Amino acid sequence: MNISYRDKYAATDEAIVIGLPSNLNEMKNRDEVDSLLNGMLADSIKEEVLSSEMGDITTTGVTIQRDYRKVIAVGLGDTNILEQTDLQHIFGKLFQFLKETDTQRVQVLFETFKYAPIRPAEAFGLMSVISVHEFESYKTDRKSLFTNEAAVTVTGAKDAEAEIERYQKLGRSIAMARDFSETPPNIMTPQHMADKIAAIFTDNEYVSGEVKDDETLEAEGYGLITAAGKASQAKPRLVTIKYAHPDAAHCKPIALVGKGITYDTGGYSIKTKTGMPGMKYDMSGAANVIGMLNAICEMELPVHVVAVVALAENMVDGNGMRPDDVYTSYSRQTVEVKNTDAEGRLVLGDAVFHASQYSPSLIMDFATLTGAVVAALGTERTGVFTNKSPDFLDDILRLSRETGETMWPLPITEIEEANVRSSEVADIVNHVEKPGRASFAAGFIKQFTNGTPWIHFDIAGTGTKTKQTPYGPQGATGVMIHTIVKYMEGDRVHE
Repeated sequence: MNISYRDKYAATDEAIVIGLPSNLNEMKNRDEVDSLLNGMLADSIKEEVLSSEMGDITTTGVTIQRDYRKVIAVGLGDTNILEQTDLQHIFGKLFQFLKETDTQRVQVLFETFKYAPIRPAEAFGLMSVISVHEFESYKTDRKSLFTNEAAVTVTGAKDAEAEIERYQKLGRSIAMARDFSETPPNIMTPQHMADKIAAIFTDNEYVSGEVKDDETLEAEGYGLITAAGKASQAKPRLVTIKYAHPDAAHCKPIALVGKGITYDTGGYSIKTKTGMPGMKYDMSGAANVIGMLNAICEMELPVHVVAVVALAENMVDGNGMRPDDVYTSYSRQTVEVKNTDAEGRLVLGDAVFHASQYSPSLIMDFATLTGAVVAALGTERTGVFTNKSPDFLDDILRLSRETGETMWPLPITEIEEANVRSSEVADIVNHVEKPGRASFAAGFIKQFTNGTPWIHFDIAGTGTKTKQTPYGPQGATGVMIHTIVKYMEGDRVHE
């Protein structure tokens, strides 16, 4: 989508986009809009030609200097209660409308969307990308719904130009993460994903990194990643990327850790024929961490971050891990495997302990980890856990409400601690046949945090959508990228 800027409205052949509040007297440029509609603004709403109901998109035609112009009205509702998430929905629906109607050239009267305390430039930039982004599928006759590169001119928004472009960068990073997750697993193997990650960050002056291959992982004692990936011909990788902006290079880093199971058959605890399709998305935690880091780089945030993604393919062969096996983790703790389909927590165990070696002030991990969190919270809320007190999550929870990426705190108690340590042959066990399995899985990962403050995000329910929303088509969502980038923008991130 091509976005350009103009100081004020110009009489062109572009369709005109306006925001309509319920109370027209709140419009700063009501007279200008009314004039464009030939004095019929109020009557158009009264006669239900146009709607000011929040999220409604209606159209009409007007004659301006003898030329016909299309007007697209976006309902804003009561602007006294309009929130940032509402504005994101509104712009998402607008861009999807333009896409579906193949509207090629529009002029957005940006002043009609400016109401405190919302940030229209941020929402506009973000949603101009993610609401209409499509994965480049492998169909030989693929035709995009958006056959044109839409030309959008934003008027009266010179002060917002930089902010719009800034949040387009965030949108492109979310789109990148979605594309990683959507790529078929025969292509998105651990090595392929590691190679693509390296290519993305190679030329950034603030970035350094390394990729550990399967031989290195085994030699250096990453027993859990090795176990999870050893049955596949596509061998595991551990990717570490360090971003150190000069203004924060002296600070302890924030560690972002992602589960990257590029395909999950369940191993010998094999999934059913209906449970296996869609398991290409089991690397969405890793994909989203890469999206977070890409946004941080593109926006040049003054932070210090270490990103770690553990990549493996959970397959079945004669060399595969079995229930009852015992493996030694990178932390030197021994783990009894009771369920080979609980492999995500294994790779995260090694990856989280690896991240702790960088002495971070905080570790955050992201994983499509458990079906149990979906049973508990559904598909609209991410489960969030911590090894600190509940109020440690306050900042993240507040930001998630602003971004619309809803989260719900879940516990890790002495019950989970006892269950994780209930093995009779090893230090800990990766699975128990008891209720509370989302908390158990989080409790397992907690054993590898090495005393570092830690937050775990179980995105099993929110990592994908089964239908289109204003935030984009069905499929991978890139969930938590927006929230974590907003967190990284905060003044207190390195306190």
